[in-house]
Amino acid sequence: MTSPPRTRLARIMATVGPASFDARTVRAMVDAGMDVARLNMSHGDDAWHAQAARLVRAASRGARRPIGLMVDLQGPKLRLGRFASPLPVQPGDRVTLTVDAREAHPAAGILPVDWRPLVAEAEPGHELLLGDGTVRLRVEKVHGARVEARVLEGEAIEPRTGLFLPQATPQSTALSRKDRRDLALAVKLKADFVALSFVRRAQDVIDTRRAIERLGGDQLVIAKIETRQALENLDEILVACDGVLVARGDLGVTLPPERVPVEQKRILYRAAAAGKPTIIATQMLESMRHASRPTRAEASDVANAVLDGSWAVMLTAETASGEHPVEAVAMMARIVGEAEQIQRSPRRLSARHGVTVSEGLAEAGVALALDIGARRLVALTRSGATARLLARFPLAGGFVAYTPSPRTLTRLTLMRGAIPRPLPAQRDPERALARVEADLRHRGEVARGDVFVALSGSARDPHGSTSRLVVVRVR
Repeated sequence: MTSPPRTRLARIMATVGPASFDARTVRAMVDAGMDVARLNMSHGDDAWHAQAARLVRAASRGARRPIGLMVDLQGPKLRLGRFASPLPVQPGDRVTLTVDAREAHPAAGILPVDWRPLVAEAEPGHELLLGDGTVRLRVEKVHGARVEARVLEGEAIEPRTGLFLPQATPQSTALSRKDRRDLALAVKLKADFVALSFVRRAQDVIDTRRAIERLGGDQLVIAKIETRQALENLDEILVACDGVLVARGDLGVTLPPERVPVEQKRILYRAAAAGKPTIIATQMLESMRHASRPTRAEASDVANAVLDGSWAVMLTAETASGEHPVEAVAMMARIVGEAEQIQRSPRRLSARHGVTVSEGLAEAGVALALDIGARRLVALTRSGATARLLARFPLAGGFVAYTPSPRTLTRLTLMRGAIPRPLPAQRDPERALARVEADLRHRGEVARGDVFVALSGSARDPHGSTSRLVVVRVR
């Protein structure tokens, strides 16, 4: 494929927060390279998130470029309850956690926990991690509403501290009551993606999808990988979800630090084999919360995520509460662009058994476009499935994804290398190709005598299938 103007392939997600909660900043973030906006449901109320969504939609219209919207659910956040002051501890001390607030007596080391399933999931021998793992406890006994534990490490236990049970077998759903309310808001806001926190098994994703459908929604479910159980059940989760997000913050609490980069690479590898979108998140440009430039280590972190095959990289506090939200997005875009200069386009992902017709056609289309020097590779897609197949290949010029569906148009913002464009629905495939050819010519992307390769399905195919591969010579 002859090189069209180089386009950035990996997508940039950015969190809208207090530092970016105005029309001018959101529009500047879009202009700087934001492809998908994230709403963090751990903070803010419904009215705040509704206004943030309006800001994103307005910026998208102003930039005449689709911008995706992802609602990130808080998940069943395990926290200690409220008590007056921190409890000093040292290794060897005994601490009791109770899910019955009436039994709490912080001065005597009996602390309240706002999560009743604790007594069902904790078992003797399990470790409990508080905060960012600065306090470690080992469970010694579970009885009634209490979990008795001994301090292994730490100096003080703070009220409202997060609690992690990395070894526990899940007994409860990943959806909390708050999550179900936030799902209803996501459907109302017509969000494109829902990120599910603390996924531990495929059933969590299935339950969430069913909950969305009952609400009348069709949002894609992104599974956040941040627990040991998710790592153990990764393959089954990949089958159930529409994409994965490597949430390195909480993953780094449940795993030793040296394991996090190894697991990140494994997740990217397994997701690539499954053909699912991947997002790397947490502290990617952390120093830009205050500084105007990242550290060299942070720049390398972003670049390596791209070179390892991540479809998207995400900014969290950098744009939500940082001092330089627009500059953080622009810096991310520059780092991604530089990394992709040395990224090569594979003609085949790997030798795999059981390749479907759709997968085979996508690989053949990529190889053909490269072999014949096609000016453009095009996907005509109703559901976005054809675009997802092409997004597995880091093509230098990306590919153009035409769709008649406004919903699919914004979902394409997560597809690596996709250039989303609307196309009115056409019953005749030849008429659709003629409209594509006219649009490419109008934009100066092809000229007379050039060829482009197009992949599509047909009205007779099952939903999400790719069955046509066509070479078009421009008249």
